[in-house]
Amino acid sequence: MQDLDGIAPGWFLGPDGPIAQSFDDFEHRPQQVEMANAITDALSSSNHLMVEAGTGVGKSFAYLLPAIAHALQRKEKVVISTYTIALQEQLLRKDIPFIKEVLDQDFTAILAKGRSNYLCMKRLQQAQKKQLSLFDTPDHLNMLEDLFHWGLQTQDGSLSDLPMSPPHQVWEMVCSDDSSCQGKVCNRQSDCFYQRSRRKLYNADLIIVNHALLFSDLAIRAQGGSILPPYKHVIFDEAHNMETVASKHFGLRLSNSQVDFMLNRIYNPKTQKGILAGKKDDILLKLIGEIHQSSNNFFEQLQFYANREQEKNTNGRVLEPHSFHNSLSYPLKKLSDHIALIAENENDPQEKLEISGLAQRAYAFADAIDAFINQELDDSVYWIEHRRRRTFPFTALCASPIHVGPVLKKSLFDSMDSVILTSATLSTDGKKEKTENLSLSNGFSFFSNRLGLENFLSLQLGSPFDYTQQVKMYVESYLPEPNNKKEFLVQSVDAIKKYIQQTHGKALLLFTSFDQLFKTADELSDFCMMHDIKMLVQGKSENRIRLLDEFKQNSNSILLGTDSFWQGIDVPGESLSNVIIVKLPFAVPDEPLLQARLEKIEQQGGSAFFDYQLPEAVIKFKQGFGRLIRSKTDEGIIVILDPRIKTKRYGHFFLKALPSCPTEVIMEP
Repeated sequence: MQDLDGIAPGWFLGPDGPIAQSFDDFEHRPQQVEMANAITDALSSSNHLMVEAGTGVGKSFAYLLPAIAHALQRKEKVVISTYTIALQEQLLRKDIPFIKEVLDQDFTAILAKGRSNYLCMKRLQQAQKKQLSLFDTPDHLNMLEDLFHWGLQTQDGSLSDLPMSPPHQVWEMVCSDDSSCQGKVCNRQSDCFYQRSRRKLYNADLIIVNHALLFSDLAIRAQGGSILPPYKHVIFDEAHNMETVASKHFGLRLSNSQVDFMLNRIYNPKTQKGILAGKKDDILLKLIGEIHQSSNNFFEQLQFYANREQEKNTNGRVLEPHSFHNSLSYPLKKLSDHIALIAENENDPQEKLEISGLAQRAYAFADAIDAFINQELDDSVYWIEHRRRRTFPFTALCASPIHVGPVLKKSLFDSMDSVILTSATLSTDGKKEKTENLSLSNGFSFFSNRLGLENFLSLQLGSPFDYTQQVKMYVESYLPEPNNKKEFLVQSVDAIKKYIQQTHGKALLLFTSFDQLFKTADELSDFCMMHDIKMLVQGKSENRIRLLDEFKQNSNSILLGTDSFWQGIDVPGESLSNVIIVKLPFAVPDEPLLQARLEKIEQQGGSAFFDYQLPEAVIKFKQGFGRLIRSKTDEGIIVILDPRIKTKRYGHFFLKALPSCPTEVIMEP
């Protein structure tokens, strides 16, 4: 057994450490050791730390070893938060088991999941008792039976252990839910899947979560509750996504489909099914009918507003409170009050909780509508989201804080002993630095300011890959600027064809909009067919995972993707030998939240372009560049079709943020 006491975790990753002894093809990475030592120091000294570590550094080992050492030596839990499920699976199925085996250390690492991921046997039994009044299709009834048999066999009791995918309508009736939980008086408390998972968390050294669950826990802690056990140390991997997740989490969103789903769950007049189907009375039936009509009227207002805004080429933003007639909050509150009365007269404890939960949900929806109509959330932006569908239009009222920094500063950075943020893309330049009390010229300032992180250490580490030997970059500087859409499309497609032929497919084309992506795909269609190249297009049919799988398996293919394909794509080897960045990834300021952020910066005397749009684009550009080289044996080309990287003064910010590599500037077709 390796003794962690008195030994820096970085040593374990060094050429003489146990990791090296366990790997036949071990490669010593000085950057990984430096990162591990920096995280060790930050945890032990209760400092916050931002670490940008280039592709190939091996970030997960560099933070897992210090986290394990700290948890075992100090007897303090460490929470590790990720953005993607893929990274969670890598940590739990690959990295942590390997470290356990090599170090022979007795520690526990547990994945924390949201409550609704777990089956509640008490609710399942209740649903079975009432199944004929709840469900109107044989498939739903059969699924209920399948869930019962699975519930008797599973040890985990969560969706990830479920061999089938239950319909939303069924799972909502049987999953663990705070409002319908009997707590300590429940006769299933000892074998409750959710409570069993919580007990494991309290005994764990490392807790693995996603960003959304961690932010939920922070919000509940501010109100005196908690989802997770006490902790004072958090490590965020994929930290560049924190602001996006926090903006959604601390905001507001309610759609017409949510209201309809809740009403039908209470009682659906068409199917005559619902939780209150056996307890319906004239008042309930009248209220349900009134609210369906009120909901239709209310959301039709929002739909009309959104359609009118689209016709004016605006974004559905709502600038003033009381812009809509609130015909829905009061009926929802009346419904809530009546359901609460029904609950009071219920003798079955579980049924009473189920009914009370419906009353709470109706009131929460009414509160959300009031908050939106009155614009009660401080320093927030409000807008209507509307999508036309063939069967049923989707309309949602939305709000989000313009700046999440103050919330995160109070709930996260000020309340934790140490918070570690790491990603391959956190800074806006390529200069290596390690500083305290960062100045505005520092490359981490954009990201730290957005998150409300003030006093912290920073470390910027390059990649161990030799980009001078593994990458060649081409810049097509003669192309027209992208705002000349017609000419840019024609000439950029010609350039794309040239580079696709050069690498015989194997190319990832990154776009900033679906409109541009689809038009380029149409122009490339005949060319790809002529050269027997399979063209995979995001947004056409296959989902993201299937597109990636096919791209990896078919080396004679190209993949056209937008926003989500700029990050989280890991295709090592020959299948990805060519990354074509069609346009510099400036976010178009027509999205309500971005527009509001830019306005706020200008109002405070800053520059929306240089203080937000440019640094955000540089970070995303670095993410796109990072898709190409995923191992020391990878080779390939990076192609930049946007001439502004050479013709505009700000273009050098993009280039200096990249690792050094041979670059050829193409001056003519």
